[in-house]
Amino acid sequence: MAILCVLPAGDTATLPRAAEPLAAAFRLPLTATTLFDAAALSDPSNPADVEAALAAAEADLSAMLPPGIAPAGLALRLNGEPPWAPPVRLAIKSGARALAVDARESPWLGDLGRVVLAAPVPVFAIGPRFAGPAPIPVRVLALSDGSPEAAAIAPALASLLQGAPVPVELLAIAVPALGERTEEHELALAAALASLERALPTPAAGRRVEPARAFESVPAAVLRVASEIGATHIALATHGRGRAMRFLLGSIAESLLRTSPLPLIVTAPRGGHAAGR
Repeated sequence: MAILCVLPAGDTATLPRAAEPLAAAFRLPLTATTLFDAAALSDPSNPADVEAALAAAEADLSAMLPPGIAPAGLALRLNGEPPWAPPVRLAIKSGARALAVDARESPWLGDLGRVVLAAPVPVFAIGPRFAGPAPIPVRVLALSDGSPEAAAIAPALASLLQGAPVPVELLAIAVPALGERTEEHELALAAALASLERALPTPAAGRRVEPARAFESVPAAVLRVASEIGATHIALATHGRGRAMRFLLGSIAESLLRTSPLPLIVTAPRGGHAAGR
């Protein structure tokens, strides 16, 4: 069991550094992989050439890893499949407890929704506004909008925590629907947070229903609360169902990915995965 980091070709240090605080807090080792495309790096019709390129890529992976991070082998790209698929397959094969990706730019920025839906484990992601490794100790802010899909974050966090003493605060941003009474909406959200807490292995460090301020979007309210409580990570479940990124990932998750200085922990609702164990 480990957190598997998918290293981009241009920057092999930022993602492992970003994942280290979470790995330490959850008492998990870090492993790393990188994409290997035989068709791009060798002559696929020449087995000896493929073998030589594979050996060179494995040596390069081992050489570029920061101390304390073990190589998990290469993520082999088969038959022109999308680049996000091989790391998901390796995460399943290696029994990783979480998959970490650097989504600060393409292709991961546009493909994160597909990764979350395909991976049967939570996905740790840093986006374009990532501000650097989280301070110690880790403090997770878990989001809910009261929906059954959002509740999937609780079992995902429980699978990561497994007894680790990491404080988790629960948050719902209250934005009543047209015609809905504010008090009823907030009571429903409070009940959803209480249900979410019961799915965690230990009591939450806090539960908070926060009304959005005037002209404040839900993602902006989430980031404001995260700053107020000193959160180091934001955890949520995607609602995505469509083809476009915002519908695969969910509009709130997409906005947070693009604007949050904090890493995200994202999962899909049970039964929403395209792959599983």
